[in-house]
Amino acid sequence: MLNRRFVVIGGKGGVGRTTVAVALAALLARKGRRVLLTHVRTKQHVHRMLGCDELDEEIREVLPNLFAVNMTPAAALRERGLMVLRFKAVYRAVMENRLVKYFLRAIPSLDEYSMLGKAWYHTTEVLDDGRPRFDTVILDGPATGHLITMLRIPQVIVDTVPDGPLTADARLALELLRDPRRTLMWIVTLAEEMAVTEAVDLHAAATSDLGIHVERVVVNAVYPDTLERDPELAAGLEELSRSSDLDATLDPLVAAARTISSRRSINRFQIDRLAQRINLPRVEVPHLFCSELDPGALERVSTALEASLQRQPVP
Repeated sequence: MLNRRFVVIGGKGGVGRTTVAVALAALLARKGRRVLLTHVRTKQHVHRMLGCDELDEEIREVLPNLFAVNMTPAAALRERGLMVLRFKAVYRAVMENRLVKYFLRAIPSLDEYSMLGKAWYHTTEVLDDGRPRFDTVILDGPATGHLITMLRIPQVIVDTVPDGPLTADARLALELLRDPRRTLMWIVTLAEEMAVTEAVDLHAAATSDLGIHVERVVVNAVYPDTLERDPELAAGLEELSRSSDLDATLDPLVAAARTISSRRSINRFQIDRLAQRINLPRVEVPHLFCSELDPGALERVSTALEASLQRQPVP
C-alpha cells in the first residue's frame, strides 16, 4: 500500500465508500505519505470527519500530509482546458462559446472522464526538485455502475479516437490503471445481500474487463459479536427475554440485544457468501453506532484498516 500511486475505492452507494477512503487517506498520511484524496461530487460531510472546513473544487491541505478536493465535471474540464489553451482569455473564447458548450454536453461520459483524468493527472505531477507532488492519489469513486463506466473510458478512447493529445493521455491513464505495482482497488460493501451482490459484480468487472488489481474487500458496519464471545451473557439475556415478570425498564435492553444478535447472524451469513465468491483478504470495520462520524469515529475506522494491513501485507 505504501508503494501504490493510485488507489480506487469502489462499491455500492450507501456502503461507506467515502468513510473508508477518508480513513485510508488519513492512515497513509500518518505513515508519512503525501496523500491526495479526490472525491467525485461528494455530498457527504467529509469535513466533519476530518475536522476541517467544507471541501470544494480547490486542492488544499486538511491534515498534515493529507490534501483533499471535491471534484466536479465543470471544474475538471476548466482546469484541463486551461492547461491545453494556456491563457484564460483563449479558454473563455473557446470553452465558454455557446456552440462549444452544446457540443461538449453531447459527448457521452465526458463528465466521468474529466474527473478520472484530473485524478490521473495528479499522479503525474512533480515538484521543482523532481519529487512527486503526491505519493498516493486516492479516488473516492462513484457508485458501482458509474465507476465501471468511468474506468472503462480510457480504453474506449484508445480504441476509437485517432492518435493525438487525447489518446496519448488516455493511453497513459490506462497503463496506470492496469499496472498492479502502481494501482489497486479496494471494494467496500456491507454484509447485506444487495451490497454483497454488487461487490461481486464489481470484482468481476474490475478483474476481467478493466484489468485492475483488486487487493482486498472492506466489509463496513459489521455488528459486534459480543454475545457470541460471552455465552453466559447470551444465556442471561435469553432467560430475561423469556421471563414473564420482566421489569419493564429492561425491555429496551432485551430488544436491543435481540436486534444485534439478529443483525450479527445476517452479517455472518453474507460475509460467508462473500468469501465464497471473492477470494481476497477482507477487512471488517465495526458498526460504530453513532449518528454522525467525527474525527474520533474516523480514527476507529483507520485503526481497523491498519490492523488488517499489519495482519495481511499487501503483495
